[in-house]
Amino acid sequence: MSGTTETAAAERRAGTGVASSLALGAGFALTGAGTIMLGVLLPVVSQKWGLRDDQAGLLFFVQFLGSSLGAIFSGRNRVRSMAAGYGLLVASACALAFAGRESLFVTFFAFGLGLGMAMTSTNLLVSDRAGDERAAKLERLNFEWSFGAMLAPLGLAPFLRGDDLRLMFFTFAGLFLLMFLWVVFRERQEPSVAAGTARGKTGVPGGRFASLLSLVPLLVLAVCAVGAETALYEWLTTYSHRASPLEFGGGAIATALFMLGVVCSRLIASTRLLAKLGRKQTLWLSLLAVAIALAALIAGPHRLVIDLAAALAGLGIGPLFPLVLSYLLERSPEGWVLAVSGLGSMIFPWLTGVLSDHFGSLRYGLLAPCGAALLMILVSAFGVGAARTPLPHSSQNQA
Repeated sequence: MSGTTETAAAERRAGTGVASSLALGAGFALTGAGTIMLGVLLPVVSQKWGLRDDQAGLLFFVQFLGSSLGAIFSGRNRVRSMAAGYGLLVASACALAFAGRESLFVTFFAFGLGLGMAMTSTNLLVSDRAGDERAAKLERLNFEWSFGAMLAPLGLAPFLRGDDLRLMFFTFAGLFLLMFLWVVFRERQEPSVAAGTARGKTGVPGGRFASLLSLVPLLVLAVCAVGAETALYEWLTTYSHRASPLEFGGGAIATALFMLGVVCSRLIASTRLLAKLGRKQTLWLSLLAVAIALAALIAGPHRLVIDLAAALAGLGIGPLFPLVLSYLLERSPEGWVLAVSGLGSMIFPWLTGVLSDHFGSLRYGLLAPCGAALLMILVSAFGVGAARTPLPHSSQNQA
């Protein structure tokens, strides 16, 4: 009798786990679409609110500043933080539907704050539940984020032909509301998760500073990977549109191709094919692809070249951050890791806009992500410690 009861309980937990994974994956895909939304709609947003490139870059900055702070504000209770994030997204998406030029920056800051809390708590919750499968689960989760971000340019392209964005903002608000309700009523924080995290923190030896210092090269890689990726998907629509100004909605195709490349490479990275290739070889191949793609984007600002280079850049940059993140979360499963990584998403899109406005061309603005790629190459070649440290055996197998 007891065996039957235990079996039934195990089946219920398995079913709940599958439903939770599907729901969290869908929500993460939705945050991917929300993250990329501003970049896709930037031509309309700039025209509607009269923004210069440096002001548009500042808009990216405040959104990702909010996202980084959201990562910091995510507490030990992952589910509660996730619910707060989705609740804030509902409120800020509704506010964006009525925002004026004066409130635009504050509202996008709140939107970014909600994204940061929702994404960070989801990453950490999945990492907590994954155990030895952490690397593969995080690769899969980031694949789902990329899938949502890939579909966003196609879904948002019709709004590039007008200036009324209220329907789109209300649609986002409704979808975020569904996720909020799911998290509040269905997700639960297992006590063992928080306890395990606390034991991990107290078990760190006295050389904590030296341990953190050894992670600096990997943190630099994470900042640059996030920064280059963000700068590209936020500015590619505008860059492509300026190359072919008569095809206003067609500029989103470059961003869609970029995200398609990211999706494909992260899908591959979530299988055992990556383990056969090796982390170091994957890193160098990815960096080489990104460098070639950025050089092509800057050298040949033509629609076909932009589309092909965008796809190549996505293929190259896709595996970088999930790999680095899986290693960092094994050492420190807390929100500060994602907050530090998020510095790249603030700095590089903003710097792209500043350089573009200063030199009068977005081609010069793309020197910012190009610099990020160069820094990653230098860190990989000459960095010490974490940049050359292989992943733990279990993570390598799962990657």
